[in-house]
Amino acid sequence: MSNYFNDVRVSDDLPDIGSYQPKAAFSMEPISINGKKDIQSGDSTVLTLKGGYLEAGASWMWYEGACDGTLLGKGTSLKLSPDRMTTIFVRASTPESSSCISTEIRVKQGSLAAKAILGRSIICEGEQNITLSVSGGKLFGQAKWIWYAGSCTGNKIGEGPSINVSPERTTTYFVRAKNGNDQSICQSFQIVVNNKSNIPNGIEGTQSIGYGSESVLKIVGGYLAPGAQWVWYKGNKPALQQVGTGAIFSTGSLYANEVFYVRAEGDCNNTEFISRTISVTKKPYQDPVNRSEKTSFIVNGGVVFTEPSNVGKTDNYKITIGSGGRIGWFASVKLSSKVNTAAAFQTNDVNLTDYNVAGYYSYNGEVINKRSAYTAGIFLGGNKVSAYLGGGYGMRTLLWGINQYQYGDNGSYAKSYASHTGKSYKGAELELGLMLRLGFFNLMGGASSLQFKYTDFNIGVGFNL
Repeated sequence: MSNYFNDVRVSDDLPDIGSYQPKAAFSMEPISINGKKDIQSGDSTVLTLKGGYLEAGASWMWYEGACDGTLLGKGTSLKLSPDRMTTIFVRASTPESSSCISTEIRVKQGSLAAKAILGRSIICEGEQNITLSVSGGKLFGQAKWIWYAGSCTGNKIGEGPSINVSPERTTTYFVRAKNGNDQSICQSFQIVVNNKSNIPNGIEGTQSIGYGSESVLKIVGGYLAPGAQWVWYKGNKPALQQVGTGAIFSTGSLYANEVFYVRAEGDCNNTEFISRTISVTKKPYQDPVNRSEKTSFIVNGGVVFTEPSNVGKTDNYKITIGSGGRIGWFASVKLSSKVNTAAAFQTNDVNLTDYNVAGYYSYNGEVINKRSAYTAGIFLGGNKVSAYLGGGYGMRTLLWGINQYQYGDNGSYAKSYASHTGKSYKGAELELGLMLRLGFFNLMGGASSLQFKYTDFNIGVGFNL
């Protein structure tokens, strides 16, 4: 057993193992109750216990008025908000084991200041009867809510939990509880008054432009309220089409007369429209066949690419001439720089066999690829990029290099060629591609198909004359 004056000591006869702690046979009252004990009416306070001991199964019980008065709660602490002076008691839940201790809570009677003022903080010029109201706080006795403008000691403008105001400019309002000389602190609230937008004085910008040109329009004068913007429209009232925002507006390319409107739009107000008419000159005359503003004569030279494994793959060339603008014509010819080589015979087999005299053939891997074609067609598109399509006649010959050996003659041989019948064609040819005109220069690239059996590709550079 232990109390404030005695400790339990571990006997020297007990084994030196385990943990021994003193135990209480009954609860003992706390030394004191701590916490704020002088408060304002409406405030709260938290009381806590210092010292004391609870026997097993017991708990601290809090009472008001007497040790067996109104039960307020249990535990080592208690939060309360009394509205008058009162005495608080606490004891263990086993009354025979613990006596009560108590403390006095002194409550100062008076009004509580408002927590906030509710209302619209931003209004537009000319708005009236804006309602402001008190949030939180508490009135005591005969106190009233008193409203002021400008400062808490400024012009009194009304009484009550709410008030209507009509500020002409940004103003700060105040409210506090007051009963004679007894008054709370002030709560403040500012209303910002935004001026309305004003109609512009006019619009600057070219009024007469060429066909396909544009005009840049600019607002002159006027005023935008905070959060407002200039909004541009075109078309006919009332079915106007919004086309842009801002003090400066580009019309884009115009091809007919157009009327543009602008006004300020925002939360406070929309101003009246002002407008500006843009006159567009007539569309220039265009050739009904050649619809380009400019006709040019085209010369282009390039290279035909065949199978990458072939020897001399860049020995085949293409030359193109043409004329026109967005629509035109062209003629092309494909040539080979290789010497006209005759084939000793035709075959579709790389494993060449003996021929009809004493001797044999040996494939030496050399390939000669000849390409020729004559086509014509049209091109159409824009001033810079056009597609072209044409047709005509073409030929493609693939020759394999061979060595012709003779028996009994010291292995002498003669170099010759064999025509690869499976890769040699002639007949109708179709070609298509793109042409890019960059000022004085042009680029052409496309593909050709010979009887839809053989396709090659070409690219070239040329001039616009």
